[in-house]
Amino acid sequence: MSGGVDSAVAAGLLCEAGYEVIGVTMKMYSPTKAPHAKSCCGADDFDDARRSAAHLDIPHYVLNFEETFRRNVIDRFADAYAAGRTPNPCIACNNFVKLGTLREYAARLGAQYVATGHYARLEQRADGPHLYRGTRAKDQAYALAQLSRAQLATLLLPLGDFDKGTTRDHARRLKLPVHDKAESQDICFVEGGDYRDVLRRLRPSASRPGDIVTRAGQIVGRHGGITNFTVGQRHGLPSTATGPRYVTRIDAANSTIVIGREDELFVTALVGDEVNLIRPERFGSGSAPTAVRAMVRYRSQPAPGTAALRDDGSLELKFAQPVRPASPGQLVALFEPDTDEVLGAATIREAF
Repeated sequence: MSGGVDSAVAAGLLCEAGYEVIGVTMKMYSPTKAPHAKSCCGADDFDDARRSAAHLDIPHYVLNFEETFRRNVIDRFADAYAAGRTPNPCIACNNFVKLGTLREYAARLGAQYVATGHYARLEQRADGPHLYRGTRAKDQAYALAQLSRAQLATLLLPLGDFDKGTTRDHARRLKLPVHDKAESQDICFVEGGDYRDVLRRLRPSASRPGDIVTRAGQIVGRHGGITNFTVGQRHGLPSTATGPRYVTRIDAANSTIVIGREDELFVTALVGDEVNLIRPERFGSGSAPTAVRAMVRYRSQPAPGTAALRDDGSLELKFAQPVRPASPGQLVALFEPDTDEVLGAATIREAF
């Protein structure tokens, strides 16, 4: 229970369905300044979670997961940016903390399931879990696509068929104290809203200056650190007489930012590591490529293509039409072409 309306409604619906519900709030980090409006995980959020649990008459615990969160989310976030990649810390949090360490804690309590307020549909069948996209306006299946089959097998998603309006309607019906609370949108450990403050503190070497170059190697400017940039970025680059330029590649080893025209952002293929297959029977190393629709960033439109496992266990994805952009470090989620089922996911290592 994060303190928001989604997890509070999820708990309320499970209570109504006859489950024995235990509310858990995870203390991820200790803030050094007052949280701003769009942040989460502050003291007020703990109080809101506690109030919602009390209203539902369920036990509520606050657990200290700071060390797990630092090691598996914050450090991974900083390492990825220092390597010229663009991470998604919320996905790491889902994998390693909410459905990782918390799942282990739930097992010790004898709890059969962990439930969250994510907007995605999950069906438990004889052949294993089947994960589907939620409603288009509030679909969060992308954020869960790297969960393992074992994690999904003990997960409940009570809001899977809802949109945000329906959730708030249930919150008002349940008379939850957070029924009108605004959504949190920023990364919880990025105080002040600027992720670069975190990187300057944790990975100062990544802030060393370097060259901004064209694809042909021509030096056109200088930058103050690769952590200030991500693939697809336009802001903060030298202007040219022939139109805007975008970051097309980040060379961390040489602290170089490569820029190009907008059409140079388009890619036709990518390779991903940290591969997770929810429907492994659809794939096989050395077998014919599998037809998929692929989402290369949150809220992007799934693009048709084919995916295949390489002998080294990595995933190779080829698009039917060029897509823009595909940033190393981001998640690529794979969907069944004719349905909304999630087949698996990988972390983008390189795009071509």
